[in-house]
Amino acid sequence: MELERVAFFSDAVIAIAITLLVVELSIPAATEDVGAALLDRWPQILSFILSFLVIGIFWRAHHRIFRYIAGVDELLITINLLFLMCVAFLPFPTAVLGNHDSSRASVVFYAASIGATGAVLAATWQYVVHAGLLNDRADPRVVRYITRRSLVTPLCFLGSIPFAFINPRLATFLWFVPLGLLAVINLRHQRS
Repeated sequence: MELERVAFFSDAVIAIAITLLVVELSIPAATEDVGAALLDRWPQILSFILSFLVIGIFWRAHHRIFRYIAGVDELLITINLLFLMCVAFLPFPTAVLGNHDSSRASVVFYAASIGATGAVLAATWQYVVHAGLLNDRADPRVVRYITRRSLVTPLCFLGSIPFAFINPRLATFLWFVPLGLLAVINLRHQRS
């Protein structure tokens, strides 16, 4: 019962955060040229899409992790709350990026926020593995698979930060790398 409560609460927080992403999207009511106003909003729309996809990846990873948990303890609940705090914060760096997409600071802030969120989720998995909270379905193959997946997003986003100092656009391009890497990891897992 405790495990289900943690999972349901987590789903609710993630659902609210992913919904709040769209709040920043608007055009002035007095706008006569709606097409031009929408084109002016493409950075906000792109940051919304990116964050929606990333939070979706986090939600799926969280769901995957909790599928292999036998029970929870106080430290797992605390780490999970830290992860949820990071997720709930993500609409803010998304809005900053959408409004200042060419700013080095906004690119670094966004990458750091996503990277930190992913790192906490990866730490959640590592804690579950090392604390012996896994259920019988978590064989060594599954543990390796989830461990690899859990590292992709934080490494790519945190790894993009130095590139932001060279060229912010290059850093943002690197944010789409996890989609390909996760697909490769999934294929390798299915074949093994």
